[in-house]
Amino acid sequence: MARARHVRSVPAQQGVAVQRVECERCGLSWNRPRRPGRVPRYCSDACKQAAWRDRVGPEEYNRRRRAAAELARRRDLVWRYHAEFDAITAVSPLPASRALPLLHELAGIPVWNPVPPAKLYKAAALKWHPDTREGDHKIFQLLQQAYRLAKLMA
Repeated sequence: MARARHVRSVPAQQGVAVQRVECERCGLSWNRPRRPGRVPRYCSDACKQAAWRDRVGPEEYNRRRRAAAELARRRDLVWRYHAEFDAITAVSPLPASRALPLLHELAGIPVWNPVPPAKLYKAAALKWHPDTREGDHKIFQLLQQAYRLAKLMA
């Protein structure tokens, strides 16, 4: 995690040219050595984020936060499914007790809902097929293994 940036005021000394800068959001002012480049508009990352939040409005801010949270949740799911697929070998295959719950998870249908494995497979395939926008090759292979086991159990 990146550390928050805060300004450091430079004492005005004889022979050193300083520039007085003021934060656009909170009004805090500080000395900055005169040098080429853009003058900072905010005193800290917190002020910068708060100004952005004020600018876009609460609805857009909340929408973007929800989208970021959904993206993080999906990234965690993909990572977990990849780990589960990588653990499958000839010596330790996918357990038969995990096949149907995994089909439900991949399809996004609750486990308590009695749906035949073929419908679960179709729903999950539409979601995870590598040719779709959000598809993934490893997860689709995991789906196929789970479906084969579920068919054998049914």
